[in-house]
Amino acid sequence: MKVLRSPASIRIVRPTTALKPTNVSRQLATAVSITPPSYLSLPPPGPPKPLLQDPRPPVVTALGTEYNENLFRYTSGRWLYNESQQMAQRYIKFDVAALHRIIASVCHSPVVSMEKKEGLFNKTLMVTLANGKKVAARIKNPIAGPDHLMTSSEVATMDFVRHNLGIPVPKILAWSSHAANNGVGAEYIIMESAPGVQLSTVWRTMDSRQKKNVVNSIVALEQNMLNAKFAQYGSLYYRDDIPESKRAPRLYAHGSRRFGSEEKFCIGPIAHRNFYEDERAAMNLDRGPWSSPEDYLRSLALREEAWISRFAKPNIHDDPFRNVSGPQLKEEHLQCLEQYRSIIPALVPTARKVLASNLWHSDLNPGNIFVSDDEERRVVSIIDWQGCWAGPAYLQMTSPSFLACDGAGLPSGLDFPKLPPEYDIMSQDTKAIMREDHKAQMLHKLYEIKQLYPYRISDREARTMPVRAAGRTWKDGILPLRLALLDIFSRWTELSRSDEPCPLRFTREEVQELKRQRDRYVDWHDFLDDVRTTFGMRLYGWVSPHEYPSKRALLEGTRSRLPVALTSQLEEILPQDWWPFRDTVPLPSAPEVRV
Repeated sequence: MKVLRSPASIRIVRPTTALKPTNVSRQLATAVSITPPSYLSLPPPGPPKPLLQDPRPPVVTALGTEYNENLFRYTSGRWLYNESQQMAQRYIKFDVAALHRIIASVCHSPVVSMEKKEGLFNKTLMVTLANGKKVAARIKNPIAGPDHLMTSSEVATMDFVRHNLGIPVPKILAWSSHAANNGVGAEYIIMESAPGVQLSTVWRTMDSRQKKNVVNSIVALEQNMLNAKFAQYGSLYYRDDIPESKRAPRLYAHGSRRFGSEEKFCIGPIAHRNFYEDERAAMNLDRGPWSSPEDYLRSLALREEAWISRFAKPNIHDDPFRNVSGPQLKEEHLQCLEQYRSIIPALVPTARKVLASNLWHSDLNPGNIFVSDDEERRVVSIIDWQGCWAGPAYLQMTSPSFLACDGAGLPSGLDFPKLPPEYDIMSQDTKAIMREDHKAQMLHKLYEIKQLYPYRISDREARTMPVRAAGRTWKDGILPLRLALLDIFSRWTELSRSDEPCPLRFTREEVQELKRQRDRYVDWHDFLDDVRTTFGMRLYGWVSPHEYPSKRALLEGTRSRLPVALTSQLEEILPQDWWPFRDTVPLPSAPEVRV
């Protein structure tokens, strides 16, 4: 998303002589603490994965028909702004006949038909063979991440968790991470189809016992992953896919349980797309593997400092809903990132358990989970391991998205939620709503107690918020990181490991100005969220294809009908152009055709 203007008069200056901050400043700082902005947990550009089965018809391609651009283009949605950029990032042309030959060779049966399904980063072709069997062929889109590393890491990760940890994942039949010389012209993974049924198609019809089975299954599978503790932080690869200079010297941490295959796998550079986005892909950055959490946290800031110094351009955003008003000054961002680096030791917990390097599936949405097609509904397969890496447990571990619920009504610790005291006097309709909410809270709490509670740390949000904000300051503005640093300043006594004074300094005036900016920030984002809801669009202006014409027509006539008083106020806040439904990035060049 976006933040409001951070005036040049606000500075977080590291003084040459460290002095203890005043109590007045600390009290004010505490008052400014805010709920983390929602953008920090948003997925990368593209449509969110729906909870229920996608109603849009798939693109079906049968042998004997002429292949057209619809197979290579993104066809599952449209964007109301920056559409050319979004489409170019998801366009990949490949040799379909060559892919068919590879599938027929490994499956010993020719291809009869293919059905295209699309996610955020890939095209999945559900392939039907002449012998009646089905397999899945995944083609990596340009937006997905770094060439070679993303695919090779995903394949190695799936192999490791399947054979070494007992995690049910599809068996890989063939793959290639070298698009230039594999004959297909694109990176691909051919794998068996996942057994069972997709959780997104049955979740709402499942009873409480079945949903509890799903939660318990996920907890058990994740426990297997937590048992494997790696020597360093980074992505998992086959040793032959990574140069020796980029490998961690050993696979498992000293004194931890061994799961075998140490001669086969290694920890190497992180394959996460944030380290390769835009010009970063060609930059000489520290991408790991890292031997300490401090090294990893530091690399986030150094990555952004290097990119901002060379390539940052003011007010260029892939989503104008995250627009930042006024000029962005490189010096301010660099200075704030330097301040972040100065407090990294206070962000790292002391418990060894939460610092362990663990693999974690960060996208357990209902579309990536398959359950048994019976009354038990046990988890039988987990797909989409793209981007998974071995990182610090306290930063990795989060609840699956479909178990998320409003934390305001959840009790802390080991207490389970209860129905409200006034439940008995509510109407029948209200009672039904409250019961459903209570069931959702119970499932969330069940997962939290079984999985997250043993890895709890003090001041979790204060420790993790600066980490999430540090890697996105140019797109989202400097304010979230400044507020996160202010929170560290207010809690320094509890967070610091020693008696060293806090390196951050805030005057009373600076704190008060940050509070004013925070209030404007919240008001502006509330307005934009209302706008997005009113127009019925998802993140980054995504709408379904059949909705696009009516949404576009509605937008074209809306701006001129807004009250003058409202537009004047918005123009004062964002003078360059407050209207969010507009293209904000340069038009991309024609997509590279790789055949």
